[in-house]
Amino acid sequence: MQKAANKLYSIVAKIMLMLILVCATASVSTISAYAAQDSLLSTYGATYGYSGTCINLYQLKDANTLATLKKDYNSITLENEMKPDALLGGSPTLISVSQAKSQGYYIPDNYKESYVPRINFNTVDEVMKICYNNGLKMRAHTLVWHSQTPSWFFRNGFNAGSGFVNSSTMDARLEMYVKTVMNHVYTNQYGSVVYAWDVANEILHASNSGWEAVYGSNKTNASYVKKAFNYAYDTLSYFKLTDSVKLFYNDYNTYMEVNDVIKLVNYINDGKKVCAGVGMQSHLGTNFPSVDYYTAALKSFVNAGFEVQITELDITNKGDTDLANYAYNLFKNINSIKKSGGNISGVTWWGLSDKTTWISNAAPLLFYTPGNAKPAYSKVIQAYKEVIGQGSSTPAPTTTPTPTPSNNNQTATIEDGWYYIKNTLSQKYLTVDADNADGWKNVVIKTGSGVDGQKWYVTNTSDGYITLTNKLGNVMLDVANGENDDGTNVGIYSAYGGTAQQFIVKNTDISGVYTIGTKCSDAAKYLDVYEKKTDDGTNVCQWTYNGGSNQQWQFEKVNNGSAQTPAETPSETPAETPTETPSVPEQEQPVATGLSVEYSINNWGSGYQVNFKVSNTGSTVNTWTVVVKKSDVNITASWNVNIEEQGDYYVITPVEWNSTIPEGSSVEFGVQGSGSIGTTIETSVH
Repeated sequence: MQKAANKLYSIVAKIMLMLILVCATASVSTISAYAAQDSLLSTYGATYGYSGTCINLYQLKDANTLATLKKDYNSITLENEMKPDALLGGSPTLISVSQAKSQGYYIPDNYKESYVPRINFNTVDEVMKICYNNGLKMRAHTLVWHSQTPSWFFRNGFNAGSGFVNSSTMDARLEMYVKTVMNHVYTNQYGSVVYAWDVANEILHASNSGWEAVYGSNKTNASYVKKAFNYAYDTLSYFKLTDSVKLFYNDYNTYMEVNDVIKLVNYINDGKKVCAGVGMQSHLGTNFPSVDYYTAALKSFVNAGFEVQITELDITNKGDTDLANYAYNLFKNINSIKKSGGNISGVTWWGLSDKTTWISNAAPLLFYTPGNAKPAYSKVIQAYKEVIGQGSSTPAPTTTPTPTPSNNNQTATIEDGWYYIKNTLSQKYLTVDADNADGWKNVVIKTGSGVDGQKWYVTNTSDGYITLTNKLGNVMLDVANGENDDGTNVGIYSAYGGTAQQFIVKNTDISGVYTIGTKCSDAAKYLDVYEKKTDDGTNVCQWTYNGGSNQQWQFEKVNNGSAQTPAETPSETPAETPTETPSVPEQEQPVATGLSVEYSINNWGSGYQVNFKVSNTGSTVNTWTVVVKKSDVNITASWNVNIEEQGDYYVITPVEWNSTIPEGSSVEFGVQGSGSIGTTIETSVH
């Protein structure tokens, strides 16, 4: 009996082993199929346009590495080989101006020097050819940067031991360099692979650079940056590429410096929009910034009318699980912004794998080695599928589409004149979100206050459309870049009356209530308050007609008086406030009883960074103050707050956009300091 039992056990064991092997084979097959159809390229590449990575020529020349790269990416950025020091060299090789012209260099009329530094394009040419032959696109990184531009480029006679040149000489050198590099790319047979340029890099963090030595230490109004963008845009115009190639301002820690980034880009675009938007360098850590902090900045740039490309992405972490959780939550937020119409046109990871990351002793990328994915890779794909849906290689289930309503109402006539324009859902007014009309500014809804930014002059055109000139200056309501996409931001820009600045007003079923269609969409899209929100500061964009009250508007005459042309200054009276909601007396504001503050310290020895979080568990507060003891922290820089010194304390107050904290919400800000710091800081909040 025992032998029979042993024999039976042996047979059963073999059968079980065979079943296990069959199941294992099936599982491997399933995993392989999943990996084959769900890649960064088939998901993010399909929706955002560009799924990118950082690379070097030696990696591209390796056939196995190149094949692996192409599975997940359709875009590359050279890590160092297109920066100024790589093209110019550590020491100059000078050639005559006539020789430079014969080699295709661009020499502007104001270039008065006899010599030009030789620019070495060998690596760039080889990379463009590889990209062209392998269906890859390329971000050009970067033209203007303080950190890797040789000092001799700013000095008399291109001699590192001489003094700095004057600004007019540097203007000519800058124009020569920008246009020569771009001309070389677009006259090259493979130059069509370059679809974006980081024209300027990390200007807000420049210190003691050659640029500052020549032009001064301006940050948000750096003249040389504006000039560089205009030189670059001139080149794109010459090659008729302004619609297909975009120019970006690229910087790190943009989530800490939202306001300054917006100021700089608006300064660059003052007079003519030449900068498409922001390259958000994203060297992140699971300890900082928080996902919400990062994505709040992303939303701010999108709402400011900027195109955003997420660049240089890596995430320092405490292990695979920590990385996977952070990446999942991060991309859930990013995908939600994209799905809601955010103009995000690319995601570039800063390296193929942990084997080539620039961060020492870290594992911040999605791959252990090229092609060997971490759990975080699947979580990033999962975040995409949960928010956006299936990737391009997986057919979406067939559904019966919901009919899209069309606006067949008759065109309305609004007579020429000054108006306030009120949204019927929120009862708030179309408002320029700025105190001036310099550059491109976003338009939002705000409570009526009678400020110039709420006054619009209607001018009827001959073809049934209108233009809307704002009282702040010679600027008109403008659909960003004249685009035809849902979610495209609406703002103001220098008045020229083109398609992007023309609108059609149509009746609704309610007398005196209208919709305002955009000419650039052929009246398929209408002025829309984003996500049907009613809060002050909510963004106004264009969206396909849906008949909702967030797309309905009323025109209220300024002063209820006669129309005046924009060239005339309409009379100002104190009674110029449209249907103004009475303000709550100061003493009736909620008492801030639920506020608390916490902080974390990142100490690197010679300096430190302190990140604060103010939380509110009570009623909504409209302002807050944090007090910090000066003996505990020496503040040399800050972001998202105002700081005053009062005796032994720093008094920290919010900026306009983060002053209100609803119940259950929080705001974050940070400071940097020099020297050493302890482990505790005396703080209070009220």
